[in-house]
Amino acid sequence: MALLQLTMVPMGEGVSVGDHVAEIQKSLEKEGATFRLNDMGTLIEGDIQELLTLLGKIYEIPFNNGTLRMFTQIVIDDRRDKEIHIGDKIVSVTNRFSNEKQTT
Repeated sequence: MALLQLTMVPMGEGVSVGDHVAEIQKSLEKEGATFRLNDMGTLIEGDIQELLTLLGKIYEIPFNNGTLRMFTQIVIDDRRDKEIHIGDKIVSVTNRFSNEKQTT
């Protein structure tokens, strides 16, 4: 199981990218992907090969809508020793923080 963080910024189109982000979110939902929008991008979980295939599909959305240049940042956490899901890291850190507060 892997997590893929995707940030796509169309260049030369003003300061708002919300319409592009909304289109990508619609496509992810249509594809049945497990994802979560955050303030800096979109986090998607799944098998790495499925994620890369999905990335190929959604990457073209802004270009199909007239974007001529795109800045894209992709971060992948592909953990093979255990299954990971969106939110697991937050729970782990929160638990550690809570335990630390209780012992001090």
